Amino acid sequence: NVTELSDRPAVERSEASGAMRDGGIASSLTNEELQFCAENELVTIIPNFTAASFQLINGDYGPFRSQIEATVPFWLASLLRKRNLCRVKPPEWMNSDSLTNVLAEEKRFANEWQKLPHHYIEIAKLMFTVAEEDFSEFDMDVHEIRRLIDDIRLVRFNKIEKQFKEIDRAMTIRLTNFCAMELNLMRGFLLSSLDEYHKFSKAEEDVQQQQSQMTQDPQQSMEPQVRQLR
Repeated sequence: NVTELSDRPAVERSEASGAMRDGGIASSLTNEELQFCAENELVTIIPNFTAASFQLINGDYGPFRSQIEATVPFWLASLLRKRNLCRVKPPEWMNSDSLTNVLAEEKRFANEWQKLPHHYIEIAKLMFTVAEEDFSEFDMDVHEIRRLIDDIRLVRFNKIEKQFKEIDRAMTIRLTNFCAMELNLMRGFLLSSLDEYHKFSKAEEDVQQQQSQMTQDPQQSMEPQVRQLR
């Protein structure tokens, strides 16, 4: 029954967003937390029911007309799909031709990352979990799409790993078009590396400052030795 749909996920998301604003986002998130964030992304559904708009805490969605496309957040699409109240339309970027082109460009450019949705890994996982059977409704091969996304993910991760292995000194790295999962993996490494670099830089500055003081006032630095000789 459509009227039994709860807006509890919206409540949870509202509370989670408030916690992040009040306490700040942790240095890294779990995969489950990233997927939780990705469920706020909008997706197209084809409902098989007719109903007025759903008035929920984080917004109004609808009205819904049977077999007419509607846009809702993924958490709501998931609830409807589990009750067999809709089909979920795969996003355009999940088209196999588009993914094939992305994979080719990722392999072609060793130091560039192609632009993809910020939560493309999490959205793909949600689609495969919640609406795997819906791909065939839109003439899409779910197995090929799954393989292409896995290949893209591995190629991108390997490029990131290679990029950081080549760092042997202070340098500028241009990092663009990274997705949430990739940024989350790098965040811990980058923060710890910057902390270590700051410690070494501070120690080097202290040594240089001491040497500079000795050079500027050599007479003062020699006084203890002169007193010993006397």
